[in-house]
Amino acid sequence: MRTMTRHLAACTVALLGAGLLAVAPMEAQTNTENFAQFRFNFNNPGARATGIGGAFMSIADDATASEANPAGLTTLLKPELSLEAKGIQFITHVDNFSSTGGPSQFTLNAKDFKSAVVSPSFVSIVYPRRRFTFALFRHELMNFESDYYTEGSLVPGFTDGTYFFPAKSSTRIHVDNYGGSVAYKFRESFSIGLSGGVSLMSMQSTISRYFVAVFNDGSLANTAAIDDHATDFFLNAGVIVKPVDNLTIGLTYKRRPSFQLHQTYTFTNYPNDSTRANTINFNVPSSYGIGISYRPTDVFTLAVDVVRVNYSSLTKNFVVTLTPQDIQPSDFTVDDGMEYHGGAEYVVFINTVGIVFRGGAYLEPDNRIRFTGNPNGVFNRRIGQALFQAGKSYGHGTFGLGCILSNNLQLDVAADMSSVSNTAVGSLVIRF
Repeated sequence: MRTMTRHLAACTVALLGAGLLAVAPMEAQTNTENFAQFRFNFNNPGARATGIGGAFMSIADDATASEANPAGLTTLLKPELSLEAKGIQFITHVDNFSSTGGPSQFTLNAKDFKSAVVSPSFVSIVYPRRRFTFALFRHELMNFESDYYTEGSLVPGFTDGTYFFPAKSSTRIHVDNYGGSVAYKFRESFSIGLSGGVSLMSMQSTISRYFVAVFNDGSLANTAAIDDHATDFFLNAGVIVKPVDNLTIGLTYKRRPSFQLHQTYTFTNYPNDSTRANTINFNVPSSYGIGISYRPTDVFTLAVDVVRVNYSSLTKNFVVTLTPQDIQPSDFTVDDGMEYHGGAEYVVFINTVGIVFRGGAYLEPDNRIRFTGNPNGVFNRRIGQALFQAGKSYGHGTFGLGCILSNNLQLDVAADMSSVSNTAVGSLVIRF
């Protein structure tokens, strides 16, 4: 009886955390496993920026500068409209999808789940006026979808027959920034800019856990759900400095939004189910960085960006929804990370049409929340340690192609490829 009770307790813990071993990074502030599926994409908007590995902080010479570096807006001499469409494929790798073998010796079986979103992701209109430049824009900061399930597996690190409960998850997250920009050129070699506005978030997320992998109401153990909207503000500040004609330095600070969301837990308890609610904080990490671009000729540009991302904010006001009697928020840690972006573009002119070739790469750092507390021989803390493990960094390769049809019209396409996501971007710039 004691062994059965221990196994039941383990299952209760495990079913709440089953997906946390599966995916890095974890981008949220509670220890419920469907949050492990979230991914942020901090790349600068526009197919041009994507094609050169996102290293656009110091270039920032089109309407996407409202997000990349608002100081760059001062390089625009004409009113300009920028439009972007983006498609993203997310790859969720579930390490503990199932297991084969017995409790004393078993193998975890993994499974990949793919989902995709396609949307208009950026629009901006810019109006220069003497030394000032003004802009209005909408930027899709986050658009994420994930659907996955597990068949139930033995818990890694235990040989007593402890299983994760089978789980089924569906998550939809959308964050849009609506704002304006103003930039001022003190002189040809120095400009500053500021963007700000409102961030609107919507989330629909459900994670249901079952006693057996038949996924019907008769085997339902419990459900955690979020269906909520929230609002906050964002702020981007930037500086552009040109110490010499062919060298540009860009500096940015981006204050990202933080949202409060309501989550409900429904536990199957016959004859009546029981429900409790929590308020969780969803903090989008802020960042600051420096970018350098070098143009040895009029047709060739090299660019590098280094960005510090405040991932440690993910554990700020962390909410422990699982076994709070044994685990504290201080047991969870995530380190700030460094993003490294680099790329180049080369222009070939055919009569009056410019064809632009682009390539680049960047490093997405490990930003998974991990359990760093002392297990102290406590069963629930040992479970927390097993579930919240460090992730790894991911390398992305990018390439793109542009077509400058005239001084007033430019088309660009680009791709961003990695083992966790694939992105295709198309953008159009119209100058008046």
